[in-house]
Amino acid sequence: MPAAVPDRTEPNDTPEAPQPDSTGPKHKAETDEGAIARAVADAIRRAAPAITGIGVLLLCLELLIGAVPPAWRTVLIIIGIALAAGSWLWDLLYPSNGKRRRMVAVIVGVSVFFLVVGYILNPAGSRMLDRLVDCADPVELTVLTPVDGAAGFAKAIADFNRANVDDNKCREANVTAYSAPWPQVEQAMAEGWKLSSEDGDENEESEEDEEDEESTQFESLRDVGPRPHFWIAESRTQVELAYKQIDASELNYEVFETDDAAPIGRTPLVLAVPSKALGDGFNGDERTTERPLADLITELDESLGTPVLRSDPAVATSSLLFLRALYGPDAEPSAAGTRVDKLLADMAASEGYAASTSDTDLLCDLARTQGANPEVAVLTTEAALARYNNGDSLGNGCALTETGRSGFAPVYGTHFGSLDYQGVYLGWDSHMEKERMEVADKLQAWLAGRDDRWNPTQMGIRDEHYNGGSIEGGDEFETAFEVQADPISAGELEDLRDVYGDNRLPTTVLLAIDHSGTMNTPVSGGRTRFELAADGVATALQYLGANTEDQAALWTFPGPGSEPHDVVFGMTADPGDDAAGMLAATAPTSGVDLHQTVVDGIAELDAAGSTEGNNAMVVLTDGDDTDTSATTVEDVEAALDDSEAHLYLIAVGEVSCRSANFANLVVDTRVTCLEAEEEQITVTFDSLFNQLWSGND
Repeated sequence: MPAAVPDRTEPNDTPEAPQPDSTGPKHKAETDEGAIARAVADAIRRAAPAITGIGVLLLCLELLIGAVPPAWRTVLIIIGIALAAGSWLWDLLYPSNGKRRRMVAVIVGVSVFFLVVGYILNPAGSRMLDRLVDCADPVELTVLTPVDGAAGFAKAIADFNRANVDDNKCREANVTAYSAPWPQVEQAMAEGWKLSSEDGDENEESEEDEEDEESTQFESLRDVGPRPHFWIAESRTQVELAYKQIDASELNYEVFETDDAAPIGRTPLVLAVPSKALGDGFNGDERTTERPLADLITELDESLGTPVLRSDPAVATSSLLFLRALYGPDAEPSAAGTRVDKLLADMAASEGYAASTSDTDLLCDLARTQGANPEVAVLTTEAALARYNNGDSLGNGCALTETGRSGFAPVYGTHFGSLDYQGVYLGWDSHMEKERMEVADKLQAWLAGRDDRWNPTQMGIRDEHYNGGSIEGGDEFETAFEVQADPISAGELEDLRDVYGDNRLPTTVLLAIDHSGTMNTPVSGGRTRFELAADGVATALQYLGANTEDQAALWTFPGPGSEPHDVVFGMTADPGDDAAGMLAATAPTSGVDLHQTVVDGIAELDAAGSTEGNNAMVVLTDGDDTDTSATTVEDVEAALDDSEAHLYLIAVGEVSCRSANFANLVVDTRVTCLEAEEEQITVTFDSLFNQLWSGND
């Protein structure tokens, strides 16, 4: 049995006692808190890439598919930016190892890449959302706007479409807009805006007999546009006239009542003068005046040598209302009014500006020719001037984005008047009337500024309850000026038209029609361009005679043999009723002598035209044949420089005003180029000659 191991412990030796916690409970709590803080910080660092990704993902979702209602859009973007930026800054201030930093950099870089891609693909994402969400078909609403201010109304309507969506971002309505001049709108109303289905059944023989006649007649759908469901009129007067026209039409149901019109806003008529004119003492440097308009125009002419331009009173409502300021509320001709009316025509001729069919076209021409420092004054509206001053688009053909401030300052006259925009729902006895009326009511409220998300001052119009405040583009506007609704009656408006027609200067016009081989190519409906041009000439000559001194001549070009042109009939005040037949009897020729024909035509106008009237040459060509004559563009320019005539080029078919045949000509301010599709030749002639021979009933 093994021996026992002796116990070697000394009597005084005792086991080592456990060491007490020298820090105590307090130190232990602090240690726990530090550990928690380190754990939180470490967790945040680990989560930083994920937070960055989530933040940028929210931004990408918003830009890619627009996944939230508009009211929450800004909130979402701010949250996304805060998450992404905050997590990135945290990792920057409290760096971890290099590997994690590189990971954050990669994630941020990739996120930014997808952010850009999301922005670019936003339209596609919206379409994808439409497929994912079962949206009901939006209510279709067509809006007719006036030509002047059309760009502003179009933007307002686009904003309305974007703003009126449901919780799924589905559009409640699809509102589309187009514009047309008032004379054409009035004519369409007189026809009841006839649809082809309402023409009645006719036998084939009757249709064939009337085919040629119908091609020259006014057609609402073709010459103006589709029947509008909502119409923005420029005054109560237009509403009254339109009601009278529709009431007298063949329609057997009520489209609207005059009391259905509701106000949208107003814009005062103003005399826009170069800003330096006020500094030179014009009107005592006052922006508001009670002086007669005739005195103001005379002072600009005689004291400052500043011409005053206006659009055509026969087409533009604003210019027609200015006539009342010249002739008085009773539209009675006066010596002063007649003198200034003719002075305005002389000023336009001396400056090389033909009477524009709208304030929009006039201001656009000024922007292109005089830029930001105009040397003329303009009779226009505050709204048109607001868009011009702001550098905003005046329409598809006039961007104006490069001009900036215009240098125009408005002078307000207490007797000038105003445009009083009215919204009218037109019930054409069709389906979905209830739904369309609901959308029209919402649009009316939107345009009138009764919706907090939009206000008419954004397009330069004062709403019905305007009592001061900024107007878009109106840094120099008199916002305290009180704008009254225009009180003119329908009868007074007709009287003003008659007075303008009686006082209008005589007009001499020479028409030259291209009859080269390409003009005989069959186009729309089997008819040739030349045949369609002949219809347009017949329509144009209907305007002849508003003034007993009016004259017209008709040529074709090129002429037979080596002649540059052929005379169909010479300058006359009575060309007869068979201009189309006379044109049809001419023979087509080869080649084209455009430049020599223009030079000869200008010489003919100078010889036959009135020195106190308006002289114009109108040339229609398809531009397919190159002018090989020895006469050059420089020769044409020299002829225009020595003449008071204005040249109008109508380009038909595939040719455009920017083509080589026209580009060098249209830079001259005395040359106006118009583009027309084959089926629009007649309406182009109609519009142009309504301008040239305005005043004809």
